Amino acid sequence: MKSLGGNKYRLELMTLRFLTIQLAPTIDVLMWTDMDSNGNPTFKLESVGYDPNVQVLPGMGVDAKALGIHIDVVGELEMASDGRGLSGRIGFVSSGKLLPPMILVPQNAIKVATGIINKTVSDFAVRSFEKGAQEEFRAFVSK
Repeated sequence: MKSLGGNKYRLELMTLRFLTIQLAPTIDVLMWTDMDSNGNPTFKLESVGYDPNVQVLPGMGVDAKALGIHIDVVGELEMASDGRGLSGRIGFVSSGKLLPPMILVPQNAIKVATGIINKTVSDFAVRSFEKGAQEEFRAFVSK
């Protein structure tokens, strides 16, 4: 995770390979704090931009932009009810188009592969969010 200034951060994921596609996505997120009616802070995160950094393996004859990859991330972090910790949620939605050679791959294989990729991305995003968001939240609470 890298600060872009103005409460904006870039989450940089590791390189992922899926059949003939290689991705090294980055997601730009805005992090801010809302107060509820009791004055309790809720730390929030929402994606404001992304770059899938897609490369189609050589010889495929397909432009990476033709994949139409789209990524959205959102999350919330708030003080636990006992006031001694944090609890929260993070989620993401991604979509794109299959390349012509992938259309021939059995649907079950595609589901398994995308499930693995989604879990990898989700686990990475959660770890990054927990680390960075907790640090920012602690700084906010100490103010």
